[in-house]
Amino acid sequence: MGRDDWSLFTKCFPASRGESARSDMQSRELTEVSILNSKKKLDIVRETPSERLRKLRKSKTLVDEKKKLSVWTLLLALLGILIMVLHTELLWFGNCQWFLYLFMMKCSISLSTGILLVLIITFHIKEIQLFMNDNSLVDWRIAVNLKKFAWILLEVLVCAVHPFPSEQQCDDGTEADGKLPFLSDTDIILSILMFLRIYLIPRTVLLHSRVLVDASYRSIGALNNIKFQYQFVMKILMNTCPGRVLLILALSLWIVSSWVLSVCERDYYRGTDSLTNALWLVPITFLTIGYGDVVPQTVCGKIVCLSTGVMGVGCTALLVAVAAQKLEFTKAEKHVHNFMRDIHYKKQIKCAAANVLGEAWLLHRHTKIGDYTKIRQHQRNLLGAIHIFRRRRIKHKNLQDQVNAMVDISKMQMIMYDLDENLSSSHRALEKKISQLDKKLDEISQLIMAATESSKLTS
Repeated sequence: MGRDDWSLFTKCFPASRGESARSDMQSRELTEVSILNSKKKLDIVRETPSERLRKLRKSKTLVDEKKKLSVWTLLLALLGILIMVLHTELLWFGNCQWFLYLFMMKCSISLSTGILLVLIITFHIKEIQLFMNDNSLVDWRIAVNLKKFAWILLEVLVCAVHPFPSEQQCDDGTEADGKLPFLSDTDIILSILMFLRIYLIPRTVLLHSRVLVDASYRSIGALNNIKFQYQFVMKILMNTCPGRVLLILALSLWIVSSWVLSVCERDYYRGTDSLTNALWLVPITFLTIGYGDVVPQTVCGKIVCLSTGVMGVGCTALLVAVAAQKLEFTKAEKHVHNFMRDIHYKKQIKCAAANVLGEAWLLHRHTKIGDYTKIRQHQRNLLGAIHIFRRRRIKHKNLQDQVNAMVDISKMQMIMYDLDENLSSSHRALEKKISQLDKKLDEISQLIMAATESSKLTS
């Protein structure tokens, strides 16, 4: 076979590992040589101090803009919810003459929703710019992945939900007294779903909390791999002011759930009965009591009551945990309380021991006299005094065990430090003694050598 045949043969089969590795090394060397010999050499990008200062200023500006945008988005979201509530209540009590004003209120809800969507998109653009500035990115598509885009789209859809302005006229479905028809099922669902906008509250609290403002918080958290998110801020609030957080949460849940339940049950009650019944039914369901005098009639009302009961169980558990934490002794209070109990038990033990000795002496005295009635009485008194003495000794022993079980870590550290110091001092003293023994042994050996040499000389 010639060389041409061998070339055809090698084209049909892959090269060996050694040959492929050799070819890769050669290609890498060629590329490195071409890069080094090229006229346009690549420089290592190193940020100057002025560039880093510019980035820090830009990031601070973007964070401030994010704070302002979060406040405005929250205000617009709450404004839309407030207009929706006013529209719903005025629609229930309004007449046909109010149709134009109510339609304008619906249009204002749509207008505030549109502005809210623009602000939300602007907020996320600022967030992407901040991420690009912190990581020195140029292309924004690197900062936006599929998960991030899905969350932004979900947030836009949640904030876009609202009762749209309908073309329903006043004479369509009106009653004989000229009242406007109440909301349809679709409008009721869209109005209730507008309360999902309250998710903007944790975001605003996070951006304006001291966790992000304080540099020490961020630096220590970064060293400990802590993510500064809504959960961490809620934990801080629950540890610092748990009573306020639970009170605001319970009142907000009561008001919102009562209004939503009254809207769901509006067709089954007249006048203000739906709101008063809802204000009574929600706390009863929240506290898992359930008298049964008022029950929801619609599917929407049943769902609201079910969710209220589930959230009530969670809030009750949090309330019990907070109450137990508040009722627990502090370290200083535990020491003071245990110290006073120890003194009290010692006094009781001394009194019980004195009673035992007194009853024993009286028993010995009446035994000598021979008064058997007094003897039996003092025997019973002696047994009772011994029993009381033993019981108080057991209480004192249990208290000592409890105090010994609550030994502080700092005290244990001090004890271990003292032991270490004693061991090190004894070790140093032992080394000194050993060195002194070595010197004495050297002196003795020198004396022996001198004595042997002198004996040799004399001999």
